[in-house]
Amino acid sequence: MIAYLSGKIVLSRQGYVILDTGGVGYKVFVSGIDVADKDSVSLFIYEHIREDSDDLFGFKEYENLEIFTKLISVNGVGPKVAMTIMTVATSEKIVEAIISENLTFFQGIPGIGKKVAAKIILELKSRISGLEGSGVIGKIDQEDEMIDALMSLGYKRVEVEKVLAKLPSNVKTAEQKINWCLKNITK
Repeated sequence: MIAYLSGKIVLSRQGYVILDTGGVGYKVFVSGIDVADKDSVSLFIYEHIREDSDDLFGFKEYENLEIFTKLISVNGVGPKVAMTIMTVATSEKIVEAIISENLTFFQGIPGIGKKVAAKIILELKSRISGLEGSGVIGKIDQEDEMIDALMSLGYKRVEVEKVLAKLPSNVKTAEQKINWCLKNITK
């Protein structure tokens, strides 16, 4: 799996570039922000493999890649729609739109209707609630790890997300959070 590419841009079109990395050219879908007016670039890559294609999506910042993977985890949001979202706004604005339940923001993006906009907000809000500003992604990942850990103990995702939403702010470390969840998940 390709996770990172660095090289010279030999062709740039709206929505993608051909990136030469030591004599091999890769077509990488990008937002214009990540490659604007550059001859060479380094990108974090999401590789989307399907039966009939192998597409690469590139991001200058690792945080953008993580937001992208969160977006495609929503049923009905594929990589191309997620890339469109990433082209329209910064990661911070996307997180703000989710937290503030801004349906209009998502509905204004080509390819997203009211149902998909509502799904994005519904499915991602509990995973990023209260995590605005810098360090957002690390906190999201810590919550994802806690969800995975509790699910591996046999709890359902819905139960885990419900209890995490009630987590007191004075519970700080991951260990304390898991212990608190275990004590309160069956109540």
